[in-house]
Amino acid sequence: MAREMLRRPLPATPWPDDFQRIVSQFFADSEAPLSGSFAPALDVEETEDNFTLHVEVPGVKPEDVEVSIEESVLTIAGSRNFYEDKSAEGFRRVERSFGTFRRSVRLPDRVDPDGVTAAYKDGLLTVTVPKSESAKPRRIAVATD
Repeated sequence: MAREMLRRPLPATPWPDDFQRIVSQFFADSEAPLSGSFAPALDVEETEDNFTLHVEVPGVKPEDVEVSIEESVLTIAGSRNFYEDKSAEGFRRVERSFGTFRRSVRLPDRVDPDGVTAAYKDGLLTVTVPKSESAKPRRIAVATD
């Protein structure tokens, strides 16, 4: 029995893979590309009257964001460029993502695509998609004899 236990291979590192990966990423010099694609964080809120999407896009100019809706799919696309007044030469670590982004969210069929609005403030894009009248809850009166 003791022999069998000693024959089992030992792991290459004493730490679990995920922890080792996190430590390596933290202490390693970042070789990440300064351009590519990324996905900004997105929250979807539903009320009786509409859907509201909150998208984190700090450092993105409003004119660099495109919002579109087609067949109940809302798409938010854009780009964030590396610092305009600096080169990548002096940076030892770059953790912010740069490049293009594209997020698509399928909405229920009963929305009003003509009423979609988008607002940008302090790095947060807020897109409001109203529900069509047929999708809104309504109270039905109960008739009595």
